Amino acid sequence: MRFRRVGSVLLVGAVLLGLAPSIGAQAPVLHEFIEPRPDEDLELGATTPDGRMPAAVRTPSGVISAPGFAGQNPARQVAYGGSSTPDSIDATYRIDRDTTQPASVDYDDPFTPSVAPFKRLYAFDAVDPELELVVRDKGTRPVRVGGTLRSGDDHFFGDLFVDLAAGTPVRIPSVAAGTRVLALRTEPEVPLEVVRDGAENLFVVGKERRRVRLILELAAPRAAFGAEFPNVSYEALAPFVPELPSEARAVVDEVLERLGLSRELPPARALAVLVAHFRSFSPSSDLPAAEGGPALYRELVLSKKGVCRHRAYGFVLTALGLGIPARFVRNEAHAWVEVGDGRLFRRIDLGGAADRYDIDTQRGAPPHSAPPDPFPWPEGAHSGTDAASGLGSGPNGGNAPGSGSGPSGPGDPNAPGSVPDGEASAPPPPPEVSTASTAPAFTGRASRVELRVANADVRRGTPLRVAGRVTSASVPCPQARVDIALQTPEGAVLIGSVPTDREGRFDSSVTVPFDIDVGEYVLRASTPGAGECGPSE
Repeated sequence: MRFRRVGSVLLVGAVLLGLAPSIGAQAPVLHEFIEPRPDEDLELGATTPDGRMPAAVRTPSGVISAPGFAGQNPARQVAYGGSSTPDSIDATYRIDRDTTQPASVDYDDPFTPSVAPFKRLYAFDAVDPELELVVRDKGTRPVRVGGTLRSGDDHFFGDLFVDLAAGTPVRIPSVAAGTRVLALRTEPEVPLEVVRDGAENLFVVGKERRRVRLILELAAPRAAFGAEFPNVSYEALAPFVPELPSEARAVVDEVLERLGLSRELPPARALAVLVAHFRSFSPSSDLPAAEGGPALYRELVLSKKGVCRHRAYGFVLTALGLGIPARFVRNEAHAWVEVGDGRLFRRIDLGGAADRYDIDTQRGAPPHSAPPDPFPWPEGAHSGTDAASGLGSGPNGGNAPGSGSGPSGPGDPNAPGSVPDGEASAPPPPPEVSTASTAPAFTGRASRVELRVANADVRRGTPLRVAGRVTSASVPCPQARVDIALQTPEGAVLIGSVPTDREGRFDSSVTVPFDIDVGEYVLRASTPGAGECGPSE
């Protein structure tokens, strides 16, 4: 197919470009791009065009292709980062009293294979005097980029937008504890460093404030997704267990006694008892009487009330009190725990997930094939995997933000616009992600996009260079996302999104999908806005 420009400076949302008549109708096609085959790429050892990543890899979930190759969309409409730094308000977690029945929840997964609903975004491994969850060691250290897949690793690709902040660690998701970064590239190319804290939260640090597309090749130990806990002693685990504050010690000891747990039971057997107890929780419209602190922890654990976040919160405090390393892990839709054996933290899902997920995944991403769950499930209970695959229904479902039941529900102090029970003046943090499906978060004046195309002749599977500028009332719009779409008879097809620089300019490439039919199209550009610049009209 062939592009021709019919205008250079038009209002955003107006027709900016048209496509000439199909070359297949007027002249013989001398060159037609042949869609790559992942199996063939794997056999030939092909790489991505920049040579940094394999074009395809074989995983327990099947053969997967690298982002931006083999016809995949360049990126989706989600940006991570913003104010989610190691010291921001969402770097601590306070449990709430809302244990009510959930409904459904939105979830974004930038990984291939998809790890839904277990995208690892926030992890906490210690308790403060207020019985809030915190990160024991917030200091960050560099993450090496490079290396090869090891025996026992699972392989992943990641594709996401990140809002970088100059010199500030900005939170990004990972697939599991022990995640390693084998390769990395950004679009546009910018220097950045990957770092992590003591709870293995990942961050990227850039040198300037801007939005970039981040493409990753990742590896993680397969055992991190679930495996038998080894026979280790409490003495061997002690260096990895933070000391509970005195405010928590007494109530945790009381709960351990009520559950019949002590160090007379080896860690592996005690862990099985803990998992069975917390998987037997149920949502309840009969809210806890306790307002917070030690009393709320005690009531939640002993009454077995709550959804995923209540289970994970109670589990972590109880496990730490017993002497087993444990972390509370969450994202915008689900919460679970990780348990450490001194060498590796393993994921354990306690259930309480939403009955239904509205999941946005990478195009064609298969679900991750995790190892078998080593712990049994009570009758009628449903795992997060069940819920994500549409099988989770019944009394043990769990955590819809709309009902206040999820990690980011109204009852969650870390949710946008929420106020914890009993705190009338707690300031809400900004959202952890922004999506195109939500209402625009910007209230400034309407933006305008100028668009230029360097080459009017484009074929399927080849890059189309786009450049231009975004302004609002003649003022530049920095760090704005520009969405490029083809208008088809069935509707608009997004073919790429590019960021603007500090002057509101953009100059990048998008790829025409392989599955677009040869023919005439209209190219459209729009922006959701940024800062003082509102969405395009």
